[in-house]
Amino acid sequence: MNMSYCMFENTLGDLSDCVDRMGNVETLQELTEEMSEYELRAFHAMWRTCRDFLAEHERLLNTAVDQEYEAEV
Repeated sequence: MNMSYCMFENTLGDLSDCVDRMGNVETLQELTEEMSEYELRAFHAMWRTCRDFLAEHERLLNTAVDQEYEAEV
């Protein structure tokens, strides 16, 4: 587990490597054809986690906008 003060910094490099790998193939099949069963499960779990990350980011942005609006009123 990453320490809270550096979890995003530590994860960014690994996630960037994964995105780079995805950018170097033409199809999903090409990306996944040599993956082990464990790696393939992790790939799909990462997709779900990234989707959740984006949803939480959006929620936090909306909260910040709501708080700014309430402060102005």
